[in-house]
Amino acid sequence: MTWIEKTKKWLLVVSLIGLALLVIPRLEFLTAENIAARVEISIWVAAFGFFFLYVIKGLIMIIPSSLLYVSAALAFPTWAGILITYIGLTISLSIGYMIGKRLGEEKVTKMLSKHKTIEGFVKGKKENMLSLCFFARMFHMPFGIVSLFLGALNMQFHKYIFVSLLGISPVMLFVMFAGALIVN
Repeated sequence: MTWIEKTKKWLLVVSLIGLALLVIPRLEFLTAENIAARVEISIWVAAFGFFFLYVIKGLIMIIPSSLLYVSAALAFPTWAGILITYIGLTISLSIGYMIGKRLGEEKVTKMLSKHKTIEGFVKGKKENMLSLCFFARMFHMPFGIVSLFLGALNMQFHKYIFVSLLGISPVMLFVMFAGALIVN
């Protein structure tokens, strides 16, 4: 890796950390009501705002998924909210996967050792990554850590996205429909 490539890499890391430092102090105002209240603007601007939140979720992994689901249900017509949520989830899942792929299995496994519940869950399931992916999403294992792990294990990307969205869907749809009922 040349000096220029290393500089670009560190510049990207510093930029992402700076962005996180700008965003994290303002997360206390991140509630479903505040998000929905700001959406009386163009639906396209609101959708891109949601996509931005999913990018942040993929990078710093601290925004609760259920908050984004309910907010989308409050902010958009139900089917538009579902579509926006699926696109946002795909963005967030992709970021975690790519970071894990970049870090590699050794570093991600070392990170996993700090989370005993997750480590125990994934230990015997490396051979069957599809079921690991599905059940980890279905039972709400930490979103970002699972993405990092599956990216580090080089699970095929299209299978990873499909199975992840399939596993997330039951809870996500339930929360979104419940959120939509709040509005009505």
